[in-house]
Amino acid sequence: MARAAEPRIDRRAKIAKAMYACICRQGYAATTLTDIANEAKMSISHVGYYFDNKAAILEFYATGLCEQILEGLPDLEEPDLERLTQAIANFCFGGGQQNRAFLGVIQEITGLAVHDPRIKRIKSFHSKAWKQYLEAYFERVGPAAGMGVRDSARRVHAMLVGLDTNLLFDRTMRREDAHQIFLDTLQSASADATARPTGRRKTSGRRFSK
Repeated sequence: MARAAEPRIDRRAKIAKAMYACICRQGYAATTLTDIANEAKMSISHVGYYFDNKAAILEFYATGLCEQILEGLPDLEEPDLERLTQAIANFCFGGGQQNRAFLGVIQEITGLAVHDPRIKRIKSFHSKAWKQYLEAYFERVGPAAGMGVRDSARRVHAMLVGLDTNLLFDRTMRREDAHQIFLDTLQSASADATARPTGRRKTSGRRFSK
């Protein structure tokens, strides 16, 4: 039975990957099932065997994406708190992380979640899981004076979302800038000095990026 299921899973992932490429190129609204089928090098009827419509493909893609992100979060059992703090910042804004095309897709999914209850449920679960992860982080390092664990987690999560948006729309913001701002936010919300790396690199002047 497992062997029979594998091709089906691979095909669904291939179709979702094709949708991602189409959204990057022309946006979700302008993407049709024909576009997705052509990108996946499959017939429309073949795509229809796995998904009823493009909304179902998006739901599959968004679910898989959120699971992949959450599974990749740094291990909170890391004994070195400074290394853990750096790892979280690197995960969010380190080299090789989200490019602008990817961030654009995330923004489109967020916009669609406003009126699509299925996508909203996925986004809400993802947001809640991220904040629970950050709460667990602050339970380890302790929140800054006058702040609770939940408040610290919400502040850092809000900064993460805001920086993702700025990286997409502000062409003068570099990934290095976002990384430093996010790291500063993690540190300022933390009570544990060992979570604050020394000798932090200061960002240089702004420059236009692609």
